[in-house]
Amino acid sequence: MHERLHSELYASIATLDQLKKLYDLGAVDNRSFQRESQALLQDVRSQIENLRRMGLDIGSFVSGERIIEAFPEATTLLRLGNHAQKQTPQGMTMDQYYDYIGLAILDVATEHSSKGLMGLAELIVEVVRRLPEIESVTYNDVIEAVNRVATNGLIPGIRTLRGGVKVVELRPLELRRDQADVINLAASKGYVSVEEVIMELKWSEDHARQALSSLVETGMAVADIRFSTGGRYYFPGLRSRDTSDPKSSGAY
Repeated sequence: MHERLHSELYASIATLDQLKKLYDLGAVDNRSFQRESQALLQDVRSQIENLRRMGLDIGSFVSGERIIEAFPEATTLLRLGNHAQKQTPQGMTMDQYYDYIGLAILDVATEHSSKGLMGLAELIVEVVRRLPEIESVTYNDVIEAVNRVATNGLIPGIRTLRGGVKVVELRPLELRRDQADVINLAASKGYVSVEEVIMELKWSEDHARQALSSLVETGMAVADIRFSTGGRYYFPGLRSRDTSDPKSSGAY
């Protein structure tokens, strides 16, 4: 009987781990992830509690089945790992540490909410800059905090665009398919021209301009219609600030 209970617990943890990986890849939307992950977490915790009531050692199961090594995502969600190795600011628990980073994430998300989305790398840099008092904060810490904030429903969370670019949705985006296609096209360099949209997506000029204009109306894109650029549309949330930013050149 114990073997059956262990196998059921193992399968549930493996399923939770896979769900988290799919969510990080953008294959599962935030609402579905919250619903399914909470159900799995409740199921796993219930199974663990049942095993404990039977006098079985959960620690031995975790180490014997190499749960931490095999399922790191689920381990983090279930807090099964040994977090003692992670150095946190004096007096903070791990939850308090991630909550503290989460507040900085929400500050950044609020400041840039008009963009709709933001490159994950850029968000990480901004969050770290806001936490000079925490010298040990890592990029992985920020990503974990982003996922926790998203799980609590405060922001939609991390999304992977078709080209592999990871972005963070700062507010719920009800994107039409053609809008999403344009964003995917612009993801690698932060802007796209009308001509590129027409050529790459095989659209008419009217369709291309309508889709681009709709993204300008949502605040996600900024039009730069100077003759020298051939009519570019910039997506501030998709790239870091630099000297080629139309904002710095007076294109807004």
